[in-house]
Amino acid sequence: MKSIKRLLLVLDPDADSDFVVQRAKLIAEKYNAGVLLFMSKPNAVTPESVGKGLGSLFFKTQHKLFIEHYEKMLKVLRGEFAAQGLKVKAEFSADKNSADAILKKILEYKPDITLKSVQKHSGLKSILITNTDWHLIKTSPFPLLLVKSQAWHKDGSIIAAVDPLHAKAQQNQLDHLLIDAAENLATRMSLSAHIFHSYLPELSTMFPKALDAGDYIKQVKAKHQEKIAELLDEHKLSTTQVTMVRGELMRTLLNCIRKEKGNVLVLGALSRNFVERAIVGSTAEKILYDTPCDVLVMKNA
Repeated sequence: MKSIKRLLLVLDPDADSDFVVQRAKLIAEKYNAGVLLFMSKPNAVTPESVGKGLGSLFFKTQHKLFIEHYEKMLKVLRGEFAAQGLKVKAEFSADKNSADAILKKILEYKPDITLKSVQKHSGLKSILITNTDWHLIKTSPFPLLLVKSQAWHKDGSIIAAVDPLHAKAQQNQLDHLLIDAAENLATRMSLSAHIFHSYLPELSTMFPKALDAGDYIKQVKAKHQEKIAELLDEHKLSTTQVTMVRGELMRTLLNCIRKEKGNVLVLGALSRNFVERAIVGSTAEKILYDTPCDVLVMKNA
């Protein structure tokens, strides 16, 4: 994600979208990007539900008013973007399957980044990752920014979570893509870029003595440090911008986000630590549910 020229903003017609709209305006302004506002809302009233005869006329009238209502919402938002001097278009879809409609628009528009909000459970602290969100995470070939309902830190950071000890060449390319995205976004937003990596050596009965285990842990740490250094060689980051820690993933990740005032966590959709290990499992869900920042999901081109 060297540059952003085409931004797709997916709007939830039933939720407060202030933060995702705010993010879209900021990113579009910093990159001078064109914006497509896209809203999808299936009509609950169908021709089948109202029957024949007068029902058909009722449906046509209701459907027209239904579309006009949401297009009016989009027109107001379009005016806000245009007032900031941004190039903006807007489209509404009443297709039955919103997830498919959104993915279809992504594949058609080919945005450099897609923004979508994730909502909090009503009355609960945790956020709600919908089936639509998971569908887009797994199927969209373009970067997807899932926006949380909270303001960014003015002196915050963009954190790239990398996995340098993978065996796949494709993952190696992805790590560099994650760092590029974090550096580029941080520069444009006047924030700092940061790299996060956690590792957890597997200890077992093969180390009967504490000294043996200690030597093994030192060897593992040195190996991870070597791989991190290799990543840094191709980027403009210093070792002070790296958090490499031994410990459980979520605990160490949350500590890093809090310490570095993370605004965005950049993840790779092939990362062994995140998606390859559990694309719809507990690790990936915890990252999306519990991280107190936006999450940018990247994939290899």
